[in-house]
Amino acid sequence: MSGLNVLIHRYNMRKRFISKLDYHERQWFFKAAILMIIADKSVAEEEVEELKQTVQQMAGPDYQGVADILKSSFMTTPLKPLKNIKYDKALIIIIELARIAALDSKVVLEESTLLDEILSLMDFKKDAVDVVVKWAKRLALVNKEEENLKNELKQFYKQ
Repeated sequence: MSGLNVLIHRYNMRKRFISKLDYHERQWFFKAAILMIIADKSVAEEEVEELKQTVQQMAGPDYQGVADILKSSFMTTPLKPLKNIKYDKALIIIIELARIAALDSKVVLEESTLLDEILSLMDFKKDAVDVVVKWAKRLALVNKEEENLKNELKQFYKQ
């Protein structure tokens, strides 16, 4: 699957996932996703497209740009608890956020700390943090291996 096809596939998967959330859950997820992308204070190349896509999905047709969203009152207020969310929706949100944390092939302390906060805000027990962070770190390793494979295979391509 080419890079463009991967992005399209991810976008379509995210659209299906988002369609299962109500408005409040969707806005909460978008904010959490943006916070996860910028958690380590630098946005890696892999995260730039994710950030643009998330902001565009959140803002809809009134999309003004990433900077406007990041400066908005929506983003400058802390995440509030997301109580009474059904487990299947909470699971999808957590998996998506862990995937975002692993996008740049590493999960740093700031991302682990944010996952801890998010899990707490969704009423998961403290023990869930280790499980999610370990999974995100394994996913980051797979992402790194994929990137290494892409680079290694370049030398064997005929063009």
